[in-house]
Amino acid sequence: MGIKAIFIDRDGVLNEMVYDSNHGIFDSPFNPEQVKIKAGAIELVRGAKELGYKIIIITNQPGIAKGTLTFPNLEKINKKIIESIGTEFIDDIFICPHHPKGLLDIDSNYITDCDCRKPKPGMILQAATKYNIDLTKSWMIGDGITDIQAGSAGGCKTILVANLKIEHLQMFKEYNIVPDIIAPTLNEALIKIRRDNIKF
Repeated sequence: MGIKAIFIDRDGVLNEMVYDSNHGIFDSPFNPEQVKIKAGAIELVRGAKELGYKIIIITNQPGIAKGTLTFPNLEKINKKIIESIGTEFIDDIFICPHHPKGLLDIDSNYITDCDCRKPKPGMILQAATKYNIDLTKSWMIGDGITDIQAGSAGGCKTILVANLKIEHLQMFKEYNIVPDIIAPTLNEALIKIRRDNIKF
């Protein structure tokens, strides 16, 4: 019997996105000073851990391929996020540093259409193999359609953390996928997981 896990997207779920004034968009933090843990993130992780789930962060970090993020800064950011939540509550973190369109002077190994970048389920499958995870008893939690696609493709149940908008309905139709649960907050996501956990 495999163990159960919670796969959690990092940016926008565990930590706040930050405004990138150079590009006029909200993006992942580029240095640890920008890290701010989202409301409910600590409670979600620790609550799920108490239910017996292995907690694994699953995150695309295309800034490596695009030259906007360095591995030393990425490691510092991850360290701050994990320490803020509690190192004993996070079992692992899987990172995709790839992007099909990167900078010419970046290592070409990172400029690729890989198997791990969400919406593909590569990171989830890697974790499942490493930890003998039963994906049918596991969840993928994210704030974007790619998280839901990755979780579904990996065989997990899925939770979209968002206030449902017409754009979401359009994306569900466009990509022919609907999350198992839509939760407006991380606290609500934990409530849903606790209810579902009673079945097992």
